Parts: sequence; C-alpha cells; structure tokens
Amino acid sequence: MEHGKAGTTAQAAVRRLRRSLFSRYAVLLVAAVILGSLLSPCFADEPAPDPSGTVTGDRNTTTDAAGNPFVVPAPPDQSAPDYAQKKKDYDEFQAQLAKEPLAGKLADNLGHVRIATNFSWTLLTGYLVLFMQAGFALLTCGLVRKKNAAHLMMLNFAAYVFAFLAYYAVGYAFQFGAVAINAAPANLGGTPTLNHFLLGSGLWGFLGGKGFFLSGPGYDAGSLCLTLFEVVFMETAGYIIVGAICERITFWSFLLCEIFIGGILYPVFGCWVWGGGWLSQIGSTMNLGHGYVDFADSTVVHAVGGFAAMALSVVLARVWVSMGPTEK
Repeated sequence: MEHGKAGTTAQAAVRRLRRSLFSRYAVLLVAAVILGSLLSPCFADEPAPDPSGTVTGDRNTTTDAAGNPFVVPAPPDQSAPDYAQKKKDYDEFQAQLAKEPLAGKLADNLGHVRIATNFSWTLLTGYLVLFMQAGFALLTCGLVRKKNAAHLMMLNFAAYVFAFLAYYAVGYAFQFGAVAINAAPANLGGTPTLNHFLLGSGLWGFLGGKGFFLSGPGYDAGSLCLTLFEVVFMETAGYIIVGAICERITFWSFLLCEIFIGGILYPVFGCWVWGGGWLSQIGSTMNLGHGYVDFADSTVVHAVGGFAAMALSVVLARVWVSMGPTEK
C-alpha cells in the first residue's frame, strides 16, 4: 500500500515538473515572439517589398536560351584592363535601347513572366513535398500498436501546425533574413529586402535578422514563395523525430520539440548553409573549395532531424531507466 502511494507521489512530482518546464518554455516562446515583433519594424527599410509581385522581374532577369543576359551592365571598375571594351558595349546597348524602346518593354515583360513561371513551379514542388506528410502518417501509424494509432495521427497533424507557427514567427527570419547578401535566390527575383544579419555580417553571418512574422521586408512576393517552399522542408526535419519517440512521449512534450525545431534548431543551421551564413562562405573566407555544400538536404533536413531524434531517444531512455517498476 505504501509502495503504491510512493509511486503515485512520484508520478505527481513528474507531472508538476513537466508543467513547470512547459510554463518556462512558453514564457521563452512569448519573449521570442515579442522580440521579433519589436525588431521587425526596425529593419523595414529600403528596398521596398513587392507583396503583389507586379514589379518583380524585369529586363534584368531576361536571358536567352544559353543564359546570356539581355541587359549589358555598366562596368563598375575603371581600372580593369577590359574597362574600355565593356564601356563601349554598354554605350552601344544604351544607344540601341534608345532607338528601340519597345524592345526594352518587351524584355521587361519577358523577365516578369520568367520569374512568375519560376514561382509557379516552386509552389507546385512545395505542395508535393507537403503531401509527404500523408505518407509519413501512414508509415509510422503502421509501425505502432493499435491503441496508439490515434495518438500518433494527432502528432502528425499537430507537428506541422505548431512547427509552422514557430517558423512563421521567428524561424524564417533567422534562416533567410539575410539571404540577399550572399545567397540571393535570383530565379525568384532575388528577395532584395532580406539583407540583414541579426548576428554577424558580410561573409560571417550567423543569424538572419529580417522577415519576422513575414511582415515588413518579409512581406514580398519572392520572400513568400520562398517561405512556402522552405517551410515544407523544415517540417520534414521536424517530423523525423516521430519514428524515434512514438509511443514514448506525451503530446505536449512533442509540441515543445516541434516549436524548438521550427523556431531555432533548423533555422539556425539552415542559415549557416542555405541562408548565406558563414558555413556556406568558407570557400571564400578560408579557401576551402566551394565551401560547405549540402547535397539533397542530407544535412540541413535529414541530419538535423536524425540527430534531434537520437538526442530525444537518449533522453527518453534515461527517463525510462530512472523510473520505478510501478511507473513504467
């Protein structure tokens, strides 16, 4: 009898500890949200965002079939040995454009259509990756006991929702808030508004600093297209953990893990590799070849999710070992 009371008391203590941890994490999340909302208007400077996409894409994004640009740029360096030839080519291009203004207008329209086509294809591929969630649900549901099937399906649905909220609030800004500096997605218009590192600068960026809550600089057609495409990969990384901890984790603990992955873990490493951060630039800063190159999401998505799953498995194993016979 006394042993049963001791077990009940231990369970109550564990529940109180979990509530305490949850409240602390909730306070941290609210603080991060408030910080992001305060930082967002501070960084809402030029260039102005283009939410409707009406001016994204012009003659500067027009190329021929071989990838040669339509526009001949003005040579910036007068001390370059080929400056005279480049200046001559530039002057000839401007003279021809003055004689045929319609050609310039057609090039603007063609560049706009090119970017719009890239938007459509990017969104389509993002939708297909998002549908992987259904496959994950069926796969993991078939590997658990019948009594836990409903719980696992709820984890599947909730994972995307809560991870996306964290990514929407701060994660996207942390990952791509400075992508225009070193890794501008030119095929989507370059997203010129995302050009500030919260931590670091230049080739040594550690954390993006624009686009919190997708407002201000983040409220741009190219940025929003990039958001949809990237958020599905974030969720892929976040859902990898389910296979390691299913049937051994509570619903609220899982949500905390998803918020952490979507708001901090995945975006930070994603900034270093895909967002123009320091790791992607070590080819220039340290002369290490092409720098850090991620192949087919092998590290940003799969390694991040896999290591997070391993860490959770270790934690759950330690908790399981420390529990008494009546608590298991």
